[in-house]
Amino acid sequence: MRRRDFVTGTAVGLAGWPILESGAAQISRSSASVSDPKGEFILRRSRGGNLTSLDPHRPLSSADMEIAADLFLGLTAIDGAGLLVPGCAERWQIDADGQRYRFILHPDLFWSDGRALSADDVQFSLRRLLDPATGALLSYRYDAIRNARAIRTGNKDPKELGVRIEREREIVIELERAETDLLKLLAVAYIVPQHALLRWGQDWAKPPQMIVNGAYRPIAWRQNGRLQLVRNERFQQRLVGARAANVRGAPPSGVHWLFGIDDATRLRLFRAGELDIAQISEGSALQLAREELPTQLKSAPTHTGGWVGFNLRRQTVADPRLRRMLALAVDRETLCSKVRALGEEPSESLVPMAATDYLERKLPVSSRAQRSTRLARAQALSRELGLSRQQPLRLQAIFSSNSLTQRTFLALDAMWAPFGVRVDAQGLESRAYSEALNARRFDLMDYSVFSVVQGPASFINRFRSDSFLNYFGYAEPEVDALINKAERERTIEARARGYYAAEERILRDLPVIPLYSGVAHRLVATSITGWVRNVGLATPSYYLGRP
Repeated sequence: MRRRDFVTGTAVGLAGWPILESGAAQISRSSASVSDPKGEFILRRSRGGNLTSLDPHRPLSSADMEIAADLFLGLTAIDGAGLLVPGCAERWQIDADGQRYRFILHPDLFWSDGRALSADDVQFSLRRLLDPATGALLSYRYDAIRNARAIRTGNKDPKELGVRIEREREIVIELERAETDLLKLLAVAYIVPQHALLRWGQDWAKPPQMIVNGAYRPIAWRQNGRLQLVRNERFQQRLVGARAANVRGAPPSGVHWLFGIDDATRLRLFRAGELDIAQISEGSALQLAREELPTQLKSAPTHTGGWVGFNLRRQTVADPRLRRMLALAVDRETLCSKVRALGEEPSESLVPMAATDYLERKLPVSSRAQRSTRLARAQALSRELGLSRQQPLRLQAIFSSNSLTQRTFLALDAMWAPFGVRVDAQGLESRAYSEALNARRFDLMDYSVFSVVQGPASFINRFRSDSFLNYFGYAEPEVDALINKAERERTIEARARGYYAAEERILRDLPVIPLYSGVAHRLVATSITGWVRNVGLATPSYYLGRP
């Protein structure tokens, strides 16, 4: 199975970590703060999901992408406030037509093993990112670079990528069309060590030999468990701009990440002083955090959203009247406030509210109607389709197993039952879910979408007829043309208007039903400085401190 078709979403005793014995809640109590032998602090972080890869070109989950920000830098970088700053490039120039970028690398760049980081590494990394053998999920976002699309589809050699070395410290990237997101995209086009890949092959990204250019390097990793990072002594702080004035104290001397535990355990460890930062992603834990730790709970909108997708290849959901009826019958306010209870914002837009360069969102005309009017229209469509509660149409829904999504589908089933539609929802293990999606064995699917790059492109582009993320089988030439037109625009504002037109057309067909716009919640200890409201995927540990 190709890596891009995988959808989801070290045996060492770490000082200061709780001991989790065979999954039982037997937790050793550590001190409220953790110090290394030099007296500098170790930042202890935990989030939901599992870490699957340390290779920054091959992430499978949002956890992988968040960790990559601690380990690597691209030509540009995203700081602790979610702002674009220089990374390995100290400056850049953009031609007037927006199709040629010249990057000047910082002098004296080094890998964590002391070897110089060169322009050759940059060129090698971008070629590897686009090479189909790498299977990078984000490779499609770089199609504006000359020959990138042909390379990632296997029609050209990676050496033909429009990235060339002009001088010792100068990299030129040539585009086939303007790309207003390129600088943001280059922040997650992480530079990887060519010499390490040549030496270790696929094992290059395994601690402790892993070589990085970011603020921290991994020295131990237990699969789906603990990841131990230590300061990269070769990392030069000037590379990623000044740390914010509210960051008191030096950056952490090390970072311990903990995965594979549930929200209740994360909350318990945080309250016991054994975690400094803990993600909260379950309603009951969030309610407890709001009641008991309100000043330490930090919430912000994120580039995530929740949709229900249709398999348009199946006759059961091929009629647009059925999809419109189901969309009208959804009570998003109840779904968000009572069922999911995570503070998500009910939304009928495809683009999350966190996308600040997409200020106007296209919504269906029905979104302005009162609830009673929407239900009356849904009932009329139900009669028109010949549906009844007594003999309902049964739809097969699949999702990657978790209790929150299961509750979501149970609620949708209850909302749709009066209109003659019932949902048989099946939770599947991640790989089985991926296989079912790609084999099109579903009527409905849970589609939890997120983007590591701020903006509407990642959400609208997946409705292109040739997108590998288009699991719905949606193919509309007008939408393809509108997306292509938007991508040729040279300004952020013009591109947003183009995507707005495409979204309007997509929502007319409803290959998906948007449900909500995402919010991220984290508990942050009062001893940690530098945490700010950040709509991005990651807050790199380097930008945090402790007095």
